[in-house]
Amino acid sequence: MTTEFRRKAPRRPYDGDVGVLFNGQMHLLPCFQVGEGGALIKAVPEVQKGDFIVITIFFPKIGGVVATAECVYISDDEKIGLSFQDLTMDFKIKIREYVSRRKLVEAS
Repeated sequence: MTTEFRRKAPRRPYDGDVGVLFNGQMHLLPCFQVGEGGALIKAVPEVQKGDFIVITIFFPKIGGVVATAECVYISDDEKIGLSFQDLTMDFKIKIREYVSRRKLVEAS
């Protein structure tokens, strides 16, 4: 994957599904990584770089997060990188708690 996008916050592995709302359709998709700045999920075929979606993520024993996210890149292996937009402080706290409990994803 070649991209100019650089993460500003660490991500951790996430082994579960997330809800994605795009163009009035809800999708349940695997999520591979999550961090305060964004997430890496299986690609939605209709989503293009620059599109905005609504994503719902549930963290066991922590709670759920609903956020608007921008697709900042699409990888060759059918995954999309998302950048969260305007997270509320309570959602940031939930993500930070999850990230602090998980192993760091090595930057490639």
